Amino acid sequence: MIIKSNLLKDISPTDLDLIKKIDNDHFPFPWKETNWHNSAENSNYLCFYDPKCRGFAIYLLSPLEKLAHLLKVVTSPESRGMGIAASILNASYSHFRMLGVERCMLEVEVSNTSAIGLYLKQGYNKIHLQKKFYSNGADAHIMEKHL
Repeated sequence: MIIKSNLLKDISPTDLDLIKKIDNDHFPFPWKETNWHNSAENSNYLCFYDPKCRGFAIYLLSPLEKLAHLLKVVTSPESRGMGIAASILNASYSHFRMLGVERCMLEVEVSNTSAIGLYLKQGYNKIHLQKKFYSNGADAHIMEKHL
């Protein structure tokens, strides 16, 4: 599967609208328009997505730390179970290795067992439990993957 990667600011308006729709419709904490705008102003936000915009992942890169922080990965419900999220994540790891990134980190709600299963299959390890991490009071696993 071909996966596109772009700085957030360089995504076509059509693709960005589709990505925002997936985020608004299917992510428990969708970004507000100000989040999208501010992220597009920063050249360290990178988005990976499939050409049909059925799923995407957004990372914040910290080049000095050689770290990619996975902020969100979302697939549309009708596309789940097709390997789109795994393909997007795998493409991102290949890209990051070429950039010299050494590890990826993420937070995931402890009740999101399907996402935790995906991350464990991808080689992430749970490194910390952060109590009341989310605005709804939910706890989060902090997970890390070495590239």
